[in-house]
Amino acid sequence: MKIYTPYIRLKNGTILYAKDKGLHAFCFEVTEEENRRYQERIKKIKESKQQKESEMINQEEDDSSQQ
Repeated sequence: MKIYTPYIRLKNGTILYAKDKGLHAFCFEVTEEENRRYQERIKKIKESKQQKESEMINQEEDDSSQQ
């Protein structure tokens, strides 16, 4: 399976953009298993962010109702 991305992040934190290298995208060959694990990890991160956001909204609502 090939994965295409317009940028990559190096281990030192630097972001390389494909357009800066004269490309439209970087291409990587990954296995189905690697892709599945990556998608699961991203899903957990998104769920965690959504949960934190909803907790913050609930806390703000509680704070405003107490005033």
